[in-house]
Amino acid sequence: MTPKIVIGLIGEKGAGKGTVSDYLIKNYQAKHFGTSKILKRTVADLHLPLTRDNFIKLALVLKEGFGATVVIDSLIQDIENETEADIVIADGIRMHDDIKPFIDRYGRNFYLFYVTADMKIRYERTKLRKEKEGEDKMTWADFIAEEARLTEVSIHEVGRRADFIIDNNGEQAELDNQVKQAMDYILNHQNKRSAIK
Repeated sequence: MTPKIVIGLIGEKGAGKGTVSDYLIKNYQAKHFGTSKILKRTVADLHLPLTRDNFIKLALVLKEGFGATVVIDSLIQDIENETEADIVIADGIRMHDDIKPFIDRYGRNFYLFYVTADMKIRYERTKLRKEKEGEDKMTWADFIAEEARLTEVSIHEVGRRADFIIDNNGEQAELDNQVKQAMDYILNHQNKRSAIK
């Protein structure tokens, strides 16, 4: 069986991870898995609002009680249960401890994409998309305050270690082209390795 290619996604709020995911799903038949789905299930079961703040609080509580990689380990288990997709997306990487479990499990079949954009652009996108409760009412001051949180600061730091940095300040076509170039490299690299075996 061909080993899975795992595309890890990291990016600030409103950077465009969802858009990159959509492109990978449409053009490479990738299957999406995300930590937000895991956290959303638990927050919903607790009958709490599905807000980014509650997801972050839950993630921190779980890490404190069950270990730093508990949410990522759960995500990897979901990925392992997927038997059909050759390319999977691991969305929701944010902390320094989040990368090692993927490298330990998938080695050179794991690639990290850092999706980023300027703060002002991300703020406007976040208000427009209304993905999580209350985002459309967020002020610029609220957005800046959230960016200063430890869980957000770590995104910048971990993102600098990514295999590919996707700049999403431009048009959709520019973003698509960056993702295509990254995937061309990955698939070419994988094919060369397969030929050597």
